[in-house]
Amino acid sequence: MVHTINNAALVVMALMLAERDYQTSIVVAVRGGWDTDCNGATAGSVCGMMLGAQALPEKWVGVLNDRLVSAVRAFNECKISDLARRSHEIARKVIAEAA
Repeated sequence: MVHTINNAALVVMALMLAERDYQTSIVVAVRGGWDTDCNGATAGSVCGMMLGAQALPEKWVGVLNDRLVSAVRAFNECKISDLARRSHEIARKVIAEAA
């Protein structure tokens, strides 16, 4: 069973309590329980988006070597930075079309 409202509340709580600290946002979300892997990932993603890639702690991102290995056929080995740029461009287009 998925606990969508509880998970969303935990992520919001983690972001508020962490006060823009990347690691703390993840730790608070995970310690809250429920869907710990998704909540930690969501809190970390949102906090990382707010801070920008350059502000992310090396101990969290360095081990990834800017590389994502996926089971998605056309995207089985990608650079995380390339995917972030692609996502940003798509978001810009969607926002521009909605305006």
